[in-house]
Amino acid sequence: MKVPGLTALCNFLCICLSIFPPAKAATSPAPNHRRRRCVFGDECWPKDAEWKAFNESISGRLIRTFPSANVCHGKQYDAALCQTAKDHWTNGLWRTNQTGGYTSMLWEMGLDGECSIDTGQKAPCDAGLVPHFSVGVQEVKDIQASINLRIRRIFIWFLGRSSGKGALSIWTHYMKGRQWHKKFVPKGAPANTSGTPAVTLYAGEQLQDAYAAAAEKGLIIVMGDSKTVGAAGGYFLGGGHSPFAHFYGLGADNVLEVTLVDAKGEYITINQYTDPDYFYALRGGGGNSWGVIVSVTMKTYPDHSHIQIGRVHLNATNNETLRTILERTFSAISRVTEAGYVGYAGLGNGKSPTAFDGLFIQPNATNETFSEAFSLFVDMMSLQDVDGHVLSFDFPSWASWCPHFLGDPNMGTNTISGSRLLTPEVLTNKSKEIVDLILKNQDYDPGFGFIGRVNPQERDNTAVHDIWKESAALMTFGATWSDDTPRDKALKIKKDLIELTEELGNIVGKAGGTYFNQANPYERDWQNVFWGRKYEKLLAIKQRIDPSNLFVCNRCVGSDIILEP
Repeated sequence: MKVPGLTALCNFLCICLSIFPPAKAATSPAPNHRRRRCVFGDECWPKDAEWKAFNESISGRLIRTFPSANVCHGKQYDAALCQTAKDHWTNGLWRTNQTGGYTSMLWEMGLDGECSIDTGQKAPCDAGLVPHFSVGVQEVKDIQASINLRIRRIFIWFLGRSSGKGALSIWTHYMKGRQWHKKFVPKGAPANTSGTPAVTLYAGEQLQDAYAAAAEKGLIIVMGDSKTVGAAGGYFLGGGHSPFAHFYGLGADNVLEVTLVDAKGEYITINQYTDPDYFYALRGGGGNSWGVIVSVTMKTYPDHSHIQIGRVHLNATNNETLRTILERTFSAISRVTEAGYVGYAGLGNGKSPTAFDGLFIQPNATNETFSEAFSLFVDMMSLQDVDGHVLSFDFPSWASWCPHFLGDPNMGTNTISGSRLLTPEVLTNKSKEIVDLILKNQDYDPGFGFIGRVNPQERDNTAVHDIWKESAALMTFGATWSDDTPRDKALKIKKDLIELTEELGNIVGKAGGTYFNQANPYERDWQNVFWGRKYEKLLAIKQRIDPSNLFVCNRCVGSDIILEP
């Protein structure tokens, strides 16, 4: 069951690169030196014969890439495929099977691209931000061949890190597979190292498949809530919150080993023994700044014998009551997280009667635990002009609840969000200021993209922002717009959300930060907001492992790619 206002990770399983040396670059530039990278249409772009030879070297896996609505327009028109696209336009599984498909149309077409699913066959359909070619990777050597082309990459994810106009995409969607370990020992570990129950997931694995396979073995994996997200990539690179974060930490905290192709084109294994600093960067260092991920090995845990689900839905019939509920909600959230519950919620802003709509999860909780933890929500039910419910129900295992839980974000739409992590102190002392911000910005949907106290045991061993040691909730604002929205209006939405996110940041304070995978893609103080004091260490690691700055993406460590609205 999904809740309004919940943002989620993007799920596009590819890496996009603008390729080959810049036309006039004679030496390797410093990591923050801006340079022109070669893309389709430039003189430096390879000739057809070169692409033919490259395609032959990778067993014919080079794919000409088009926007997902391309089959409904011009020379590419195909009536059957067009109808399929229309029928599945918002379906996450369908989108992840398209080399040019993205969760958000903002990153597929940008503000200036034209290729709509709702227009006729003769309507314009340009490339937008979609890469020119994709490599449908099936083997490590396919990645190495691409890297050895002297690729210069522009990778974009939820922050705009997997699209790139005129680029080459390394599409790892087909690299599926998993391997279970009763006692996994990382490469290079001392001879007497005890093994850890774990699973190795390959780059094309998606959460719903990994969860289902784990359930068959009576196991759980620390992963997220969006079924088509790639399990072995941006999720753990950005930190990765989870329903089990209170007990087992973030996804990044549970990574034992990563295999990848590095900037030299070498297939390497990274863990705490082979390269501790590189391993540190991979666990929360963001984006795809660090190499092309082939697999990740993560801890597994026995499934729980009892899962308690909490549902809270409160309606307010007037703005005064709405304000009261919102302000009290922040204190209520603090109490709920103290009791170990993890959740997700939408908040009201006056556009509908809904004031709060939340879903909460805790293994092995009791009715007594629930009653105490949610007492402040129950108290709100007695307020005048309030109706709704506060209830709990039980499932015998995570495996039995998981199919009801998994969903996907808004697919095939233009979406953008901004966020900040809130500590219990902020929830308690800054609720009035945050509610003021919510109510004066009714065009932007507020919510909690994550609620919970995260196990901090591994925090100093990963690149994840220190604020996760203290935070109790991820506050988000989001906006959507249709394809036919005038460009100037869409641009205003983006710019206004930048300002709104900064206002939230000012309330939280400079010590605050956010969750990398659900951040505003245009954060101005991104180094501090994404990583805080850890950025300088990450930059030093980046300069060591990728001195020519081969791997770059929007607002990633050491990147010279800083996208503007």
